[in-house]
Order: sequence, then structure tokens, then C-alpha cells
Amino acid sequence: MARIAAEIAAAVARRAAGGVMTDGIEAASRLYGAGRLTEAIDACRAVLAVEPGRFDALNLLGAALFSTGQDGAAREALCDAVRIAPGHAAALTNLCIVLQHRRDWPAAARALRTLAAVQPESAAVCSRLGTVSQETGDLDASARFLLRAARLDPGPSVQWHNLGLIRMLAGDMAAASRDLRRAVAIAPEGAVAQVQLGETLLRLGRVDEAAGVFGRALRLDPTATDAANGLTRCARYRAIGSAAPVSGSGLAIRGAFTSATGYGRFCQRFIRTLRRRTVPLQAIGIFGPESWEEDLGPPVPAKALVNFLIPLAVERVPGLATVTFTMFEGTRIPPAWRRQSEHSDLIVVPSESSRVAWAAQGFPEDRLRVCPLGVDPEDGAAAGPVPILVDPCGRRVSSYRHRFLNVSDFIPRKNIDGLLRVWLRGTAPADDAVLILKLGNGKNPAFGAELGDLVRRTEAAVGKRMADAAPVVLINQLLSDADMTGLMRAANHYWSMSHGEGWDLPLSKAGAMGLSLIAPRHSAYVDYLDDRVARLIPSAVRPARLPYSGQAYPPFHGLDWWDPDEDAAADILTAIIRGDDTGPTSARDHLVQGFPWSRAADRLLAILDDAGLR
Repeated sequence: MARIAAEIAAAVARRAAGGVMTDGIEAASRLYGAGRLTEAIDACRAVLAVEPGRFDALNLLGAALFSTGQDGAAREALCDAVRIAPGHAAALTNLCIVLQHRRDWPAAARALRTLAAVQPESAAVCSRLGTVSQETGDLDASARFLLRAARLDPGPSVQWHNLGLIRMLAGDMAAASRDLRRAVAIAPEGAVAQVQLGETLLRLGRVDEAAGVFGRALRLDPTATDAANGLTRCARYRAIGSAAPVSGSGLAIRGAFTSATGYGRFCQRFIRTLRRRTVPLQAIGIFGPESWEEDLGPPVPAKALVNFLIPLAVERVPGLATVTFTMFEGTRIPPAWRRQSEHSDLIVVPSESSRVAWAAQGFPEDRLRVCPLGVDPEDGAAAGPVPILVDPCGRRVSSYRHRFLNVSDFIPRKNIDGLLRVWLRGTAPADDAVLILKLGNGKNPAFGAELGDLVRRTEAAVGKRMADAAPVVLINQLLSDADMTGLMRAANHYWSMSHGEGWDLPLSKAGAMGLSLIAPRHSAYVDYLDDRVARLIPSAVRPARLPYSGQAYPPFHGLDWWDPDEDAAADILTAIIRGDDTGPTSARDHLVQGFPWSRAADRLLAILDDAGLR
């Protein structure tokens, strides 16, 4: 590569010795430097009109186009430049910048690897490779590249800081703590690195060290909320750890119980049910000082800290066993989850599919337990009113005979693209049917643009416009539990096309309220549904990909999930709407009687008792 670069440099020098086009390039460069971008673009194109193979003109044209927001044209120009001069570092660097900006991660990775061959000692290139690998979900590769960047340029604290953060995400907390200590040693005035070191130490169970680090961070920055929260957790962990455990002692629970996530909701249900069982417990929020609806109690004697969290968020307390109640939605957990799960004495999951996902990644099966969650039937006292919804033409949703509901986060795993493809294929404007689509919580400012892009791609894939299907009513806002119950009462079918679920609280709640259920035959669904009570869609195991893309879905990098059969789903939908399918028996009694929260709480207590942890 060095020889090719030298030949290119010599060619440029020959042109500079007397070519008229060199004057054009110099003029374009001056225009670019002066911020006169449109004129610079015109000047570059004038040069290329006479000499189409001028890589330097293509490189400058790409830079100018990118500066004016013309990313696609910039990419084309820079790709041409790199094809002509594959070893030209400036063109490669510019191309990498454009590809990263366009979030074309596979192409960016290829360009960066070429640049790394040209500049093997460049810490900046290795750092960029680390960033791109993180974006694709390949955390192990990201850590390798960032480690090389730090070794090539060990002076800046940011190199070690970034490496430490990636190693935290990769589940290697011991290595992360070493990297963050080095970052702190280089720049001891930085409170952020101190806080993240404290977080890492808590995951390693080194509470006293973590408290010291959080204290230093707070002295450096008295407004550092994360440091104050960390100190709060340290104090609570010390109090729990100092309370001598006794036979029949209580529980210490940590979870995101103030959030509107699935983890938050099932953590709340367990806490309420255990309190009704008069089980002594102390609940600790994920940040430490959160409050929630009721007095969460003083420290209680406990033998274990039960974390209702993903493994990477689990913190340990010296002297207490670590129990993690979690789940996964694919066929095998990520390597990072496997590493951090190793620090848990027990992993409790709600379904057989999650148990298999841990075992498939090599986690010891004797430390795995299954505790099904409960379902939430309609609570008449807490239920909100049925909302008045209208379709895009102003017709009341309540007037439709078939009212399908889907409640999902707007993420690829929920397969909203598949849901919309089936709706387009299986319905027509004249059908007496409407789809109520509750997506997200209204906090994503890019939601409208992202959904619009997904809809356009779906229409192109099916060859049919949304206007030529039955109507869709979109809801994008955070709803209270009461409002969610009211929304479910507005529908009579609940339909999922998800690629995988740890449980699916909305669907199980809908079934307990009497809605007919349509769900894929995979993951947690098969633990609480069968053909007697639900219409189940055949599904196949496939690599986890982004919609309309060959790229992996980053949280599932290198992993598989399930693809529901869209032909079968469309047939189910059409049969319901035409009245050819009266459907299976209601799942209400099956779910309410078979999966009450009282049974879930009893099962959790039995698991802890059998392990000697209560």
C-alpha cells in the first residue's frame, strides 16, 4: 500500500508541475477553504469534466458535497476517488466520515479496515473502528480496536475511558475497572470517569471502594447526580449487608420499578404481591433514591439481593447472594450477558425459552430456575374509560366489528414492519376492521420520521399503499396503567408479530381481559398459550436483522430470533375479518386461573427457599 501511495503522490506532483487542471484544483481548494462550497463544487466538476479520473478532484468534491448536506452524492464521489486511489489516506478518511454519518456501518467498517492497512499505527483509525463495531453490536471487536488505540496513544485519558465503557457493555467488569482507573489516574479532575468507575465497582461487589470513588466524584462536581445516587446505593447495601440474616428473613429487591418498562411493571407486581404476603422486604431503585407509591421500608435482614434487571445492570453486595430475575428474547443470550451472569448465584427467568437461551450460551443449568410471571386481568376500580378513537377518515373505532390492537416499543424486535406488511396484504378499505397501533411513549423526537420511512419501505415491499388497506389508528404517547386498560377495552383482538418475547405483559393482559389472541408460536408465548386459547402463527429461527437490511440488529449481534410466517398470519387475519374463523376458546380463564401473580410470588419464594436464600 505504501508503494501505491508513493506512486499517487508522484503523479500529483507531475500534474502540479505544469497542468492547467492543477490550477483548477487549487482554485477549488481555495473556494472550499473560504466556505464558498457551491463554487467549490462547480470548480471540481469543471476539472472532472475534462479529466474524469482525477482522484484529488473527486476527493475535494466529496468533501464539499458532504459539507452542503449532500451525503449520497458525497459518498459516490468519494467511492470513485478510493477506487482510483485505494491507498489515499485523505480520501479514505473522508469516505469513512461520510459512511459513519450515513450510519452505513458495514461499509464504514470496510473502509476503515482499508485505512488501517494504510495507516497501521493510527490510534484515531483504531478508535473509529471501535466506534463502528460498537454501533453494529460487536462489542468484543470494539474492545479489541479500542485497546489497540489506547496502546498506540496511551497518553489521553479519553482512550482508556472509552475502552472502559465498552468493556462494561461487554460484561468484562474487571477489565473495565482497570481501564477506568487508568483514565482517572491520567485526568484525576474528571468526575464522569470517577462515577463510571464507581458503577463498575458496584457490579463487582466492591461497595466500600465504590463509595470512596463516588465521594471523590461528588467533591469534584457537587452537582453530579449519578455520584450522589451511587453513594445512596452504597449506604443501603451496607445497611442490608450489616443486618444479620436469620431463618425466614426478608428480601432485598433492586429494580427499575419507577419506569414504564416491562421490567418496571413486573417488578411492581412482585413487590405488591409479596407485601400482601407480609414478606418483609426493602426495595431499592435502579438509581438508589427513587420512591414509588408506598413506603418501601427500612433495611431488612436478607440473605440475597434479588435484581429485577438485565445482567449488565446487576450490582452485588458483599455477604449476600446475588439473584438475577431477567429474560431474553432470542435463542441464545449475548456473550456480554453470559459474562456478567457468571456473578449471579441464581438466574431466574419467566419462560423455558429464556432458560434455554442461557443454557445455549454455556451458563450452568444448575443455576437456572424458571418462575412464570403473572397476568393482569382488568381491574374495574383502576380501569380508565374506553377512549374515543377515530380512524383517519373520522369514523369511530368502536363502530368497527374487528378491532385489532398491538402495543409495542418502536424497536426492530417487535417486527412492526412485518405487522404492517401482513395488514397491507390481508385487508382492504372496505373491510369492517381497524388496527390500533400503540407505539413508543412519545419521547423519541425522531419517531415520526423513522415510522414514516418504515411505512414507505413497507408499501414498496408489498406494492400497496396504506390507503388501500383497512385503516390504522396510531397512538404514540405514554399511558398510565388505567389508560392502558381502557385502550385494551377498545379492542377485541390482540395481535403480535414479535420476533421474540421474554413474556409480553400487554398480550397476556389482553388475553386475561378476554380479547382474542393472535401470536407467533415461539419464545415465551408457548409457555402460556396453545391452540385451545389462541391463534398461533408458525415461526422459523432466523438471524436477527434490521428491517429491510442485511445488517444485524445491534443488541442481537451474531444471534438468532424468530420470523413469524407472514403468509399464515395474513390467512388468519383474512379469515377473522371474513367471518370464516370463529376462533378458539377465550384465553381469559386459562390465564387468570393459571397465571395469577400470587402463584408467581409463591414460586419465587419457593426458589429462594430451596436455594437456602431466605
